Amino acid sequence: MNRYGELLNQKIEKARDNVSYRIYLDTREIILAMLNESKDIKTSVSQYWREELAGFEYLFDASPLIIQKLREHSYHITGLYSYTYRRHHSHRSSPFRRKFRQLQLVDRKNLFIEESKALGGFGFDIDGSLINLDTLKFYESLIAMDLGGVLDLFEQKRVQNPVVLEIGAGWGGFAYQFKTLFPNTSYIIIDLPQTLLFSIIYLKTLFPERRFFIFGEDGTSQLPADVRSYDFIFLPPYAMNLLTSTMQIDLGINMVSFQEMTRRQVDIYASSLAKINCPMIYSHNRNINPHNSELQTLSDILEQYYLLEEIQVLGVPYTQLEKTTQRKAGFQVKAKNWVTKLFEGRKTSEIPSPGYRHLVGKLAPKIVKKSRQPINKGKGMEP
Repeated sequence: MNRYGELLNQKIEKARDNVSYRIYLDTREIILAMLNESKDIKTSVSQYWREELAGFEYLFDASPLIIQKLREHSYHITGLYSYTYRRHHSHRSSPFRRKFRQLQLVDRKNLFIEESKALGGFGFDIDGSLINLDTLKFYESLIAMDLGGVLDLFEQKRVQNPVVLEIGAGWGGFAYQFKTLFPNTSYIIIDLPQTLLFSIIYLKTLFPERRFFIFGEDGTSQLPADVRSYDFIFLPPYAMNLLTSTMQIDLGINMVSFQEMTRRQVDIYASSLAKINCPMIYSHNRNINPHNSELQTLSDILEQYYLLEEIQVLGVPYTQLEKTTQRKAGFQVKAKNWVTKLFEGRKTSEIPSPGYRHLVGKLAPKIVKKSRQPINKGKGMEP
């Protein structure tokens, strides 16, 4: 074997002995058991996600070097590529810096958490912090939660160990940020088994001293009697019915995944949160997703169970870093025409907004028929 081959083997063996790879091997077996317990994949996920899941099946046969850079493979979930943020692209960082500055202006509580460098974390170096589009999205969501009064419970410590339930946590980035800001929180994640592979490895690597409960580990098919005794709990969707009102979930969160589900799936999650008396819900999603024909208007579903208020932070979607370009303006016109056609026959004032919305919901005593008007608590960003 040549010298390069020897060095590569040494690198692989070093990565194989890394704690993250050992976590991967253990987690993979649990996830495979979950998949064995899951119902028919054709009915348990939307058409959108059936295609997405097929894209990262190779991670069930991942090498130590892939796990060492697991964050780079989360593009299957987020669409972000580390290549975009390499040093030779640093000349493209200015829009990220400007957006970051805009968010800092409306941040009342110093809620910013940078991208971790663990497992191949990436981003532009802005003021000494790694920042990418996910980082800005999470920061904006935390600001929206604060403006909507969601974070009061966690800051004022009215509950000793508040419990958060995030539906569709993806690779675990927001859970990492929230747990860093509010370390006494018990954080429950419900997600598709294949996606839990990402979040379990990521969060176990970043929080090695915390207590973890993974549904199905050691053959467990029940939740712990006291969920507050754990820092992180991971559940597949079919275990949602194990959550009860006696566990007192204090906040439900969904970010950019309700928009990818079927109407029935969103209704199941929203009604389940209401049934267990979860007092608040936060959603950051497209209200109408042109790429998902199995879901129409998200707010129409959520407001059946929660009194909704829209919180405006910068007045533009998190995906938009710059002022509206001619190309984006053209796309916005097409999107508006598409929505108008979808709701043909309705008055213009009755057509729901299709874009990304920060929605804060408080548990409704009865079904609510009409959405509330947006609350513009941010300073706004120029279009």
